[in-house]
Amino acid sequence: MMRDLDSSLLRAFVTVAETGAVSAAATRLARTQAAVSMQLRRLEEEVGQRLLDRSPRGVRLTEAGHRLLPYAHTILGAGADARRALSAEQVSGTVRLGMLEDIAVGRLPHALRRFSSAYPQVALEIVVDNSEALSARLGEGSLDVVVGDPALVDAAPLIAWSQPLFWVGARGFSRAADEPLSIVAFGAGCLWQQQVLTALRRAGLTWRIVCTSTSLPAVQSAVEAGLGVSVLLDGNIRHDAMRVLGESDGLPPAPVADFGLFTRAASAPSTSPALPGTQAAAVQTLQTFLCEELNIGLAGL
Repeated sequence: MMRDLDSSLLRAFVTVAETGAVSAAATRLARTQAAVSMQLRRLEEEVGQRLLDRSPRGVRLTEAGHRLLPYAHTILGAGADARRALSAEQVSGTVRLGMLEDIAVGRLPHALRRFSSAYPQVALEIVVDNSEALSARLGEGSLDVVVGDPALVDAAPLIAWSQPLFWVGARGFSRAADEPLSIVAFGAGCLWQQQVLTALRRAGLTWRIVCTSTSLPAVQSAVEAGLGVSVLLDGNIRHDAMRVLGESDGLPPAPVADFGLFTRAASAPSTSPALPGTQAAAVQTLQTFLCEELNIGLAGL
């Protein structure tokens, strides 16, 4: 008889995948590294496949790990939804959420639909833009909550976290050692891009930028077409048309992406007509939900 996957093992797997290290996952889960490593081994035994590649630099998902990750998110999300359905308070109000395209194109929109189902009296108004624009709107009071780059948002984050980036290429990608590496680059203002080029330079690799775009779907399409390689968050990798690249492909470790969760200061001007108490409860409910869905902890939220 097929056994159900243990949600505690899946949570350990998801946390390691999103932090890129067992030590960081252990801190987030308030467990020892040995306990988390044991959970990972148990999960690999249960599914009968290796899910993580371990090295002195940390851990990386195998192809099987990348395939399992969205299912793990779905299973854990369903459990959280069940708890909310049984205990949700009648929160109401309008919350204006701003987020980066890299977050908006991933799994978060699906989660926000579940938020709307759990809290039908909370109206979400979502803005997708770059961090500088989101920072300006947060400062002027036209956004209540922002997920953006801490280096580019002019506010102190409630919490900051990092997620690993992955080198990706088309399924049929192969690199000739005597040719420069073709790069599909994000446009100006992307801090990741400078980190990518710095990593290539330190590794002694030559490269040429063959495509530049500020649009995530455009970057994904260029990679799928085989124009070059890029770095993406796991949730933005189209595994049917892309493959994750690594040291065996002659590439250095990919950088990490930094994010922060920000909220509008009480002193900021507000264009919302909602009552302060109602608005605050709705905002806090969304903040808690985002921390759960993004698998980040926020003590005292």
